[in-house]
Amino acid sequence: MKALTIQSLDSQVIGVMLVQEKVVSPEIDKWLKLSWDGVVVHYHEIGLKGGNRRPFTRALFRNLQRALSRFYAKVHELFDRLLVKVEDDLLVDALLAAAKVFGVAYTAPVRLLPKSVEAMIDAAVQTYTVLASGKETFAVRVRRVDKSFPLTSHELERMIGQQVVAATGAPVNLNAPDILLSFRVYQDCVYQLGPKVQGIGGLPVGVTGKVLALISGGIDSPVAAWLMMKRGCFVDFVHFHAFPSNDEAVAEKVPKLVERLVVPQGVTSCLFLVPYHTFQLALLTAKVPLKLELVLFRRFMVKVAKQIAKEYGHQAIVTGDNLSQVASQTLENLSVLDNASDLPVFRPLLTYDKQEIIALAQQIGIYDLSIQPYKDCCSLIARHPETKAKLHEVLEAESTLPIEQLISRSLDEMSVITIGDQLVKEPSKAVDGRR
Repeated sequence: MKALTIQSLDSQVIGVMLVQEKVVSPEIDKWLKLSWDGVVVHYHEIGLKGGNRRPFTRALFRNLQRALSRFYAKVHELFDRLLVKVEDDLLVDALLAAAKVFGVAYTAPVRLLPKSVEAMIDAAVQTYTVLASGKETFAVRVRRVDKSFPLTSHELERMIGQQVVAATGAPVNLNAPDILLSFRVYQDCVYQLGPKVQGIGGLPVGVTGKVLALISGGIDSPVAAWLMMKRGCFVDFVHFHAFPSNDEAVAEKVPKLVERLVVPQGVTSCLFLVPYHTFQLALLTAKVPLKLELVLFRRFMVKVAKQIAKEYGHQAIVTGDNLSQVASQTLENLSVLDNASDLPVFRPLLTYDKQEIIALAQQIGIYDLSIQPYKDCCSLIARHPETKAKLHEVLEAESTLPIEQLISRSLDEMSVITIGDQLVKEPSKAVDGRR
């Protein structure tokens, strides 16, 4: 196995996702007329962990710090939130990028105010004056986190609202205001929040274990990997390709797919590149039933993945299988596939229909790349593959192949690149099952 150098990568591979196109809604855009001190990041599911919350918040802090480093941001971990400090011209970039990190419930621009009623009134009047073009309605929402503050949340809302009306004549609409003036009273200061950007949710990558995902050049497998990352798994990837050399595989779209998955999360993943020509040649010379070729090939991929996983400390294998979407993904065939590994095989897309998977791919930002033409391992398909493979028949056919030699040779020909921090290095092997 060798580690490919960064110079061998096409310039469009690593780095293509470091600066994403900004898509700012008109609602958020108008709030940018105001001056902000940073971005506040809130979580939800992590907050339900009780006494076990600390490892989750630390992981979210680390991932945010790395994901936002390209914007030169500083992340501060506070009791129930994170505060991101960033230059004014990069605030929108950080606001949108932070919302894409797993574990985040929402982000919002924030102003830090002195802890006084007068400061909140001045900020509310200024905000309404800047944002209103006519007689837009408004409402005030205050959350008093510091219960020692002498006024209740309701009293503060009423007092601030009265002063906004007196200063601007603005009409009040408590149910559906055009402009929402939001404040949170903490022990050290008051936060004024701008409009919220909905986060992706889930758990921070790295808190629930380490898995190895089989990735092709299509739609399903990267979406499956993304779903495992959303549940807090650190994901490495293995790709089986038909190119004469691994360098040619690097120049194609699979590394770009991996990059689009990992860069927004602030993590670095390994992509193992395995040529499958050795197995394909063996299959051509062996006397195995044509209808079993695809099942045998998929078992071969799982067996190779299992060896990589055990060597590098992965706890499970992930595939993009979807029940009965194609001939190889029937219950019978999936059962035969599971027999090839003593590690768990996770299939997060098992119950999704194709339109749901496509919608997720579009949300993630990989759909356009996934549908580009590419000759991946799925091209090794018999015209009429077996849909209800029987394990004893598959094992009998597999016994005619030098399967252990084929696995060993494929691993010898494997290369690895690391994607996420623009540095290429050898991945560490398992010592205690973790990397």
